[in-house]
Amino acid sequence: MDIGVGYGAQRPRLGRQLARARNRTKLGAALLLLCVLWLLFGRKKPVAQEPAQEPNDVQSLIQEREIRRENIRYLNFGRPFVNPATLALINYDNGGNMVMKKDSDYVRLVSERPNSVGYVFSRLPVSLQDADSFEAIVDFKIHGQQTRISLIGDGMAFWLTSQPLSQGDMFGMQNDYHGLAVIVDTFKNTPGKMRGNRGANSFPRVSIQSNNGFAGKYNKDDDGTATELGSCALHRAYNTPVDVPSRMRVRYIRSSGYFSVEFDLLGNDNWKTCFSTTDLAASLVPETPYVGVSAETGELFHNVDLYGIEVNSLKDASGRPVQSIDALIDRLDDKIDAETKQHEAKRRHRRFNKPKKNARRRSASRLRRAEQRAKQLNKELYNDERGAIGYFFNLLWRLFKYALYTAMFVVLAYIGLLGYRVYRDKRKRRNQRGLL
Repeated sequence: MDIGVGYGAQRPRLGRQLARARNRTKLGAALLLLCVLWLLFGRKKPVAQEPAQEPNDVQSLIQEREIRRENIRYLNFGRPFVNPATLALINYDNGGNMVMKKDSDYVRLVSERPNSVGYVFSRLPVSLQDADSFEAIVDFKIHGQQTRISLIGDGMAFWLTSQPLSQGDMFGMQNDYHGLAVIVDTFKNTPGKMRGNRGANSFPRVSIQSNNGFAGKYNKDDDGTATELGSCALHRAYNTPVDVPSRMRVRYIRSSGYFSVEFDLLGNDNWKTCFSTTDLAASLVPETPYVGVSAETGELFHNVDLYGIEVNSLKDASGRPVQSIDALIDRLDDKIDAETKQHEAKRRHRRFNKPKKNARRRSASRLRRAEQRAKQLNKELYNDERGAIGYFFNLLWRLFKYALYTAMFVVLAYIGLLGYRVYRDKRKRRNQRGLL
């Protein structure tokens, strides 16, 4: 005769059901936990990318002499930097802590010391006849003894402004400027990670900024990510493994809204596109912009050497300012199509038994550019490259995820409640004594 409390024989209904389903419950809980962990940590996170190298159609046009460069000599900056008669810089004014040595190939805008500023600004603006289509090439080098990228700062900037700027706190210049700035930022001020912004977590990085005279529009605390027109990672710009300077090339064509920023970090004519658009508002670049380059250090520092500035106007084959990059690129595409047709004709002549192929009506590069423009427009309107359909499905996916997370939380909470009840019943029966 059993005079004790047989737990197995006297379990309540809930406990008996949980005991029978214990292994399956544990397995289900483990699977749900794995799903939650995968959704939270297993998905790929955006990685800062280097500037993607695309076929340089504008450069191809220049090489094909469809676009001619005409040097604007009064905006050149290079050796010899100083006019021996006046002992002043040629074509440019300077300020801050800029250092220049005799017979040097460069001027040092800032040195490896804290809280330094150095800059040069052109005395004359780009003339009205040249300002509609021009390019500026800046030869520079950012280097220092510090080997840890996270311990250098602050960077340099290229300026196109309505007037020469005064010294200030935005990479050495005043922050209430009128115009456009291309910033090479070498120190990250933003805490944590910035998702959904290309290159925001990889420094040095490039940020294209604009302003119309508002003080404090550029926010150093978030590295200008809230106000930038575009950006890209440039994390190999510091201490490049070659002795030649790196190069930045900025091109602008007002009538077609074309603006591009490219870099050749190793100085070997291997240009990579950082930012390019064909819908830049004409109001963002002054009608006759001044050209400037500045650099700044804070508590962290590095050297910024400026080797030269070259500004060229861009003319078409007839000597007039370039009006439309797209029209000229289409002309280049038509030339490529004609060459392709000629090649196909020769090939068919050699192998006349092959069926005739239809000639391409549009080249791959033209279709690619049209696709990129459409994606950019959809991204601006709907925050998704696929347009309204992509926005709708993204909304559905977000709602599904929230519903899934809620369901998982409810299931896990219910499993936890069952476990707590079993534990409570066990404690009660351990404390019970006496006869049935």
